[in-house]
Amino acid sequence: MLEGKQPMAAGPMSLLRRAAEGVLVLMMGVMFCAFIAQVVFRYVLSLPLAWSEELCNFIWLWGILWGASFVMRNHEDIRFDMLYNLLPRSLKRVTTVVSSSLIVVLLVLSVPATWSYISFMDVEKSASMGIPMSWVFGLYLVFVIAMCIRHAGIAWSASRGRLTEDEFSLIDQSLLHAAKDKA
Repeated sequence: MLEGKQPMAAGPMSLLRRAAEGVLVLMMGVMFCAFIAQVVFRYVLSLPLAWSEELCNFIWLWGILWGASFVMRNHEDIRFDMLYNLLPRSLKRVTTVVSSSLIVVLLVLSVPATWSYISFMDVEKSASMGIPMSWVFGLYLVFVIAMCIRHAGIAWSASRGRLTEDEFSLIDQSLLHAAKDKA
């Protein structure tokens, strides 16, 4: 736990996040079991399974999209922020608003093509399990919607003066700015 931070109350959003984490853990458990089954059947019994690799691929894709949509917090994503950290707070806010707004616009513009592709893939079935490929790729639309909501919130917060790193930072911002002031 971060120093000076109180544990989050078990409100509705906290409970939803915990449920989403549970779903992700279940997905990873199923993927692990399918992988182990494939290894045992292929290398011990010399009877390779057709469905296990397909299941692992589908769950891996779903796990990434599900985790990014509902489990990962805003401060946990990968950032290339060496230059961003050198900016004064006012420029950080502008940069955050512009970049998050652009992400929302681009994702919204991609929705018709995404829906078209998902609808088109309804006719295709997976090779081993016979799952409609629209089910496999359908979570991407949920991911797009979740990312639009997330980045709209980030842009809104930044326009109101609150940045994602205000609560969680790997860099002591006061030391960074003190070093800039000395230079």
